[in-house]
Amino acid sequence: MTSTPRPAVVGHRGAAAVSPENTLVSFARGIADGAEAIELDVHLTADGELAVIHDASVDRTAVGGRSTGAVAALTWAQLMEVELPHGQHIPSLAQALDAITVLVHLEIKALAAARLAAELVLDAGLGDRVTITSFQIDALREVREVAPTLAVGVISPAPTNEALDAVKELDAVSLALQVRHLDAALVQRLRADDVAVCAWPVLTPTDLRGALEARVAMVTADDPAWCRDQLAQIYAQPA
Repeated sequence: MTSTPRPAVVGHRGAAAVSPENTLVSFARGIADGAEAIELDVHLTADGELAVIHDASVDRTAVGGRSTGAVAALTWAQLMEVELPHGQHIPSLAQALDAITVLVHLEIKALAAARLAAELVLDAGLGDRVTITSFQIDALREVREVAPTLAVGVISPAPTNEALDAVKELDAVSLALQVRHLDAALVQRLRADDVAVCAWPVLTPTDLRGALEARVAMVTADDPAWCRDQLAQIYAQPA
């Protein structure tokens, strides 16, 4: 077995490589395939509903029904007209949180969704297993104002000064970085400060090896089953 600590597997948008991303089916598939946490994305509709979708519009993921439009310009009823692959529909955040039984990495995509998402997590009593994450530092500041006890995580392609400063300012529990920008020494310094580093996206054996070499705490994978299988093979080898 390798001497590198085994990272937790985070299912990206559920199990996006093998199931329609950010859907209840995808979340169930990610959990069934062994993801220790599920990552999902949140936008706000025109009438104030928290919608689980990655893009700011429905154009890329829609396959039928209403196939175009900005999420922020559509009502929840209109969003329900969007048809996704395999008969799926865009879930609300409440529906997603109710369905997911493992840890959740809730990424805020729209600043307007930050406070409402934090309040929903608190009202649902899920503060012990939800980490609210974002590329947008202002969104995380909004979360901190309304829910100072919730765990937050910073996302950044690279470990910029802005990202590292935000980790300190917000007392973030995690920093998610692109695999190609991982720095093993920085990862260990952050670990010493109780900040877990998450590598993304882990799509190939090379990505996974890079994450392991940096000794990250978590890896975000589109195919959790593949990732867990790769880890099992690596950790079965002599150190």
